[in-house]
Amino acid sequence: MGTRSSLQKDRPVNVPALRLLPLLCLLLPCLAHAQLRCPVPEGASAAVGALEPSQRLAFIQSHLHEDARRARIWTGAWGASYSVLTVGQLVLAPLFPPAEQADYYVGAISSAGGVAALLAVPLAVMEDSLTLDALAARQPGSVDCAVLAEAERLLVRSARSEEEGRSWVMRGANVIYNVLTGLVLGLFFDRWPSAAITAATGWLLGEAMILTQPTGAQDALRAYREGKALSGERQAAFDWHVGMAMAPHHVGLQLQLAF
Repeated sequence: MGTRSSLQKDRPVNVPALRLLPLLCLLLPCLAHAQLRCPVPEGASAAVGALEPSQRLAFIQSHLHEDARRARIWTGAWGASYSVLTVGQLVLAPLFPPAEQADYYVGAISSAGGVAALLAVPLAVMEDSLTLDALAARQPGSVDCAVLAEAERLLVRSARSEEEGRSWVMRGANVIYNVLTGLVLGLFFDRWPSAAITAATGWLLGEAMILTQPTGAQDALRAYREGKALSGERQAAFDWHVGMAMAPHHVGLQLQLAF
């Protein structure tokens, strides 16, 4: 028994192995950190893959949040403008001779079409931003790749919604709707001069609404795919908005530029 005890006391300690322990302690967080890399989405550059999932999620969430804010302002401004035009023409119609009342009633129907378009085809970013906020709130710690993939899907969906809102399909629908409105005045009420004015005014307002629609999700998706979320680069933005300007004695359009 004495001999075995002395052998255990004389056994040399593996000093190099002990020296490796601090190094391993330093490397383990790095190894764990290296595992927190998520796949690069289709169409994105390789630089996106080097970005931490939390940074990628924060980029998408912040940009969708800002774009949703602009989309709500745009929707509210145009919805209020079309609503005022609709109600105003309905109120004014009885004050004019019966032969002229059709101009205001048909004009009110034309303006109501703008409100209907905003309600029927809302920008997806307003809903997607809230969905992503709720999803991110359930991920207080490390970001799961499945959550990031859903955020990327919402970004693509919001960008596609904005693209469709400015497409030639929407422009064509705007032309057809206002031409039909003018034809109603001309064919059924024989008010061709008023028909031309109503159709032209409705088309111009619809085109202005389309052109002023926010495109933040499209810009964010482009920057994200190019890897600018990683480098922190930010493009100089030129932004402009057109809205209704109303005063006691006149109604017009207001143009705002931002650099």
